[in-house]
Amino acid sequence: MTLRHLEIFIKVYEFQSITKAAKEMHIAQPSISLAIKEMENYYSVCFFDRMNRKIFPTAAAKQFYEYAVHIISLFSEMEKGIKNWEEEGIMRIGSSMTISQYVLPHIVQLLKEKYPNLKMKMYVYNSETLEKMIIENKIDFALVETNLQNDNIIQIPFMSDYLSTIVYPTHPLVQKQKIQLSDLIHYPILMREEGSSVYNLVNSLFVAHQYHIEYAMESTSTQAIVKSVESNLGIATLPFILVRDAIEDKKVCEIFVSELNIQRSYHIIYHKNKYLSSLSKDFFDICHDYGKHH
Repeated sequence: MTLRHLEIFIKVYEFQSITKAAKEMHIAQPSISLAIKEMENYYSVCFFDRMNRKIFPTAAAKQFYEYAVHIISLFSEMEKGIKNWEEEGIMRIGSSMTISQYVLPHIVQLLKEKYPNLKMKMYVYNSETLEKMIIENKIDFALVETNLQNDNIIQIPFMSDYLSTIVYPTHPLVQKQKIQLSDLIHYPILMREEGSSVYNLVNSLFVAHQYHIEYAMESTSTQAIVKSVESNLGIATLPFILVRDAIEDKKVCEIFVSELNIQRSYHIIYHKNKYLSSLSKDFFDICHDYGKHH
């Protein structure tokens, strides 16, 4: 089994087509087919089902793909040289929407102060997308606000926050002494987009209480949601770090909802097979130091 076999497998898996993989790699189709067959014989497993002149990855192929992309990535890092890579290479960092606004810029700035020649590539998506990018080795690390249920991902807490429910200052619920989840369903609810950690958490609570909610707004923009609350268009539950300024400026009012009083930890995540250089460890230290002071 060679690295070339792995490279061929990765292309066939990603394109789900031997023809497209052959064109991309400038290799004859029979050679691509032979390489896949050799791998299947070697591991005594079927990686692709062949039906109606199409191929479909099996469960074994999905698991093997995760190993293959990391083996190729590690080999690439070795070829470039670990020393030069740490000082002048590229670090790919993913971040959730929340963390990208208030946390990521400071962490990147601190990292750049120590490694001035380091190139940074940042990707801002929801937690589900970042998890997929880690698995497919499209990013090195990600900062997320949720606990992931994936055995291939290591997650390290570095900071904590809580969910804050906000309303317009003259909203009727401001005067209510004890507010429960059932009180919210009578008003328009503004929500982050599906797939975000806030959506998954808050929506699961409504579902658990058997409330089917038609959200008045779903948005990837936290700022748009906060502005909508400031305009008295509905209620929103968001990380406190994102609504603190609006609360302090008295543009919105924070209310206490017992079921939504949720403390959360922010995590650094990376693939369990990721090579951790001294640069990586400095990145972890910077994240932890930032979390301690904020």
